[in-house]
Order: sequence, then C-alpha cells, then structure tokens
Amino acid sequence: MKETANSIDLDVESDANGEVRLARIRFGPHYLVEVRKEQGETSFELCYTHHGFKADASDVDGELERLIEEVRRTHPEARID
Repeated sequence: MKETANSIDLDVESDANGEVRLARIRFGPHYLVEVRKEQGETSFELCYTHHGFKADASDVDGELERLIEEVRRTHPEARID
C-alpha cells in the first residue's frame, strides 16, 4: 500500500464458506484497524506502525468494551455518544 495522509486501504478475507474472517483497514500515514474471527472468538487490533493493542471483542462488557470506556474516561474530548 502506498502510505499517504489521505490513503485508505481495505482488505477482507473470507473462509471457504464465504464467511468474513478478517477485515483490515489501513489508513493515513501508518494506522491500522483489524477485526479477526478465529475459532469462535473475535479480536480487535488498533495500531500505528507496529505499536498498538489487541483486545478480545467476543462479548458484550468484555475486554474491548472496557478498554473503550477507559479511553472515554481519560479523554472526554474524544468521546462519541
């Protein structure tokens, strides 16, 4: 992917049954969002270059939801409601 401030690149991978198993969005100069389904679990990654975090996104009130709430508390100017 050619990385520029205005670029957005979407990759989607499906299994043999056509079910989406990976959605990856690369954007801006070096950012990445990835959602992956493996063995019944859903994971979420948010990164810049090779730094970021990964969270389990399989359940309501799970790891990803708790991380989102932590960011909302510590950065109220960035909240979306």
